[in-house]
Amino acid sequence: MRYDKTVYLITETANDGDDLNFEGPSTATKVKANVKRTNLTLGNGEMYDATIVRVYGECEADKIGLSDYDPNTGNNAHKIQKVGRHFKRTDFYIINSEVIFNAK
Repeated sequence: MRYDKTVYLITETANDGDDLNFEGPSTATKVKANVKRTNLTLGNGEMYDATIVRVYGECEADKIGLSDYDPNTGNNAHKIQKVGRHFKRTDFYIINSEVIFNAK
């Protein structure tokens, strides 16, 4: 598997809650990853257009920054829906949209 795409693993630290700004500071780590776009089918037949980001090693992240991510402003960070842990690999699943067949 080739880890040839550059992505950002974004972790957000929790704020202490004493102030009105509930969002804590975030840090972005630049890593190489394998990025694939695919359709995921659930057991109930629902199909979703998803992006799977595979990173070598055990990694933690709250959001993922892909090629459209701007590290200076933090815009276009994608929310992670699922994390898969494997031997020496971490998979992050991002759901882009639901695939609808025969829309009425």
